[in-house]
Amino acid sequence: MLGTQWDGWLWLLLLAIGPTLLGFGLYNVSLSLLPSSTTNLIVTIEPVFTAILAYFLLNERLTALEHFGGGLILAALVILRLRKRPGSKAEPSSS
Repeated sequence: MLGTQWDGWLWLLLLAIGPTLLGFGLYNVSLSLLPSSTTNLIVTIEPVFTAILAYFLLNERLTALEHFGGGLILAALVILRLRKRPGSKAEPSSS
């Protein structure tokens, strides 16, 4: 579609490489700073944040089914975060 419009190809290349490298790089940095479970929860919520940004920045509208899907993602994240992890240590005793 872009043919020989080199400025269009440059923008396409920048949009493909920039967010990909930045996102992947920040994900790797976060793995060294946060527990992997927390990092993965943040990555899982990315589609919800994308939809919220699209609503405010691009005036996009979601269907009822898409709202329901976002709600399911948020509910799953809350359940995973609140659930006790198997094998986790109890609070230290005062003895």
